[in-house]
Amino acid sequence: MVESQVTKFKIELSMYGVVEVLKWCIDKNNGRIPGVDTTVFKQMQAAVKEKPEKGDYFTYDQFWKTKRVFEFTKEEMEKVDECLYDIPNFEGKQNPKVRFIFWAAQVEE
Repeated sequence: MVESQVTKFKIELSMYGVVEVLKWCIDKNNGRIPGVDTTVFKQMQAAVKEKPEKGDYFTYDQFWKTKRVFEFTKEEMEKVDECLYDIPNFEGKQNPKVRFIFWAAQVEE
């Protein structure tokens, strides 16, 4: 499929949610689930790097509550859902709350 023909889903995440997705899909993944090096994962990593280096509690709180819209392909959404379900189960942990965002009906572009 040509990139322009790929259906994209817009998903709004707070920076808290972005970090949670990256934690399970990148940090804790350890290569167990491949395919987490796509454009949207790189965009989320870049968004986290925008965190202020200095500031007070209010500055950091505002950053982490900031919401961003990311465009996921169906495959990327399935990959995130897999990471947020399988990896916590591998480790005997509770599924992260952000997982339910990826089950919600999203607006197709």
